[in-house]
Amino acid sequence: MVRLNRNIIAYYAFNFLIGFYLANGTTVLFEQRLGLSYSQIFTLDAVYMLMFILFEIPSGAIADLVGRKKTILAGIALLCLGALATGNAHTFFQLFLTFFIWAFGFSLISGSSEAMLYDTLHDEKLYHRVFGRAWSFSIIGMALSGVVGPLLFEQYFRLPYLLSAIPFAAALVAMLFFKESIIYKKRFSFNNHWHQMKEGTRLAFSNRFVLWSMAALSLVFAVGYTFTSAYQPYLIIVGFSVAQFSFILPIMFTMEAVGGGWSQKLTTFFGERAAFWFSFLLIGLSLLVLGVYASKTVASVLFLYSFLQGFLRPLVSTYANRYIDSNFRATIVSVQGMVSTITASAILFSFGFLTDRIGVVALTTLIGVMVLVAGIILLLLKPKNS
Repeated sequence: MVRLNRNIIAYYAFNFLIGFYLANGTTVLFEQRLGLSYSQIFTLDAVYMLMFILFEIPSGAIADLVGRKKTILAGIALLCLGALATGNAHTFFQLFLTFFIWAFGFSLISGSSEAMLYDTLHDEKLYHRVFGRAWSFSIIGMALSGVVGPLLFEQYFRLPYLLSAIPFAAALVAMLFFKESIIYKKRFSFNNHWHQMKEGTRLAFSNRFVLWSMAALSLVFAVGYTFTSAYQPYLIIVGFSVAQFSFILPIMFTMEAVGGGWSQKLTTFFGERAAFWFSFLLIGLSLLVLGVYASKTVASVLFLYSFLQGFLRPLVSTYANRYIDSNFRATIVSVQGMVSTITASAILFSFGFLTDRIGVVALTTLIGVMVLVAGIILLLLKPKNS
């Protein structure tokens, strides 16, 4: 019990500190200070996304072979290096190279952390609760970084990146206290790594439960990525000032954190099937209302949307992990992450061009309709337990 509690506390601390990425809200401003054009900035974003996609499955396979904790520690070390390297960059090419470090670092962490937690706890309900609360701590860290980062940027534009190495280093220390319960017997070799990736990918696409959760996660990512780019101009359009963001955004972050923290309890109370139906339908309806009845008053529906986003992520993760072979868990979670990221990127790219024609408010309506249609189809196709 002592070890279990220590693991949970270490996992919470790790998620908070990774979320407390000080440069998160000033990345574009930093790149502009270095004299980059918008085409160069978008190129860097595209390169990062592409590299993250390419590294995702190989990093998950590494975690399943050599150990999830070791892989996470390597990923955090790369984030520390990335923060210092980017903070000292002066040219587009130097930034270009540092983005490879960021992509590899985050990909080493992404699939490994979920797999490590699930196989360590050995309790689905406990995993749902702990993962949801860990997600909340990550959101809280992100919210705090959104306050501290810009203040540091005003002092010196390199500080947010340079000082991000501090919470990352602290996250590495926190992860050292986490004790895995699995003993890894496979030795790393290129043949074993290739087999792990190939077999993990095959299992991911041959398991109907994993496929369904992959589709659900893709929808969640697509909505989250797209609306994250749209809600700030939406708030301006309905009449809020930028200064008023200082109280709107913290409430949104808080509601998302609360959604993650309450995910397990509400799912247990309503049942998993009802939780999925409520989540997809209410997310779709909330966006539809925001688009059709755009106004200052209706903008408060954003808080419901934020709560549901926080609620749904742990729910999907718990469902997916239930049907994944432990030997391939990190690999399969990484396959899901890769497919979800590709789907979200494609939709974000398409909607970016569409927004120039129809506007942000109409886009919000369109996203709401997309979620309702795709969500209902997904829910009707949800496989039944055998």
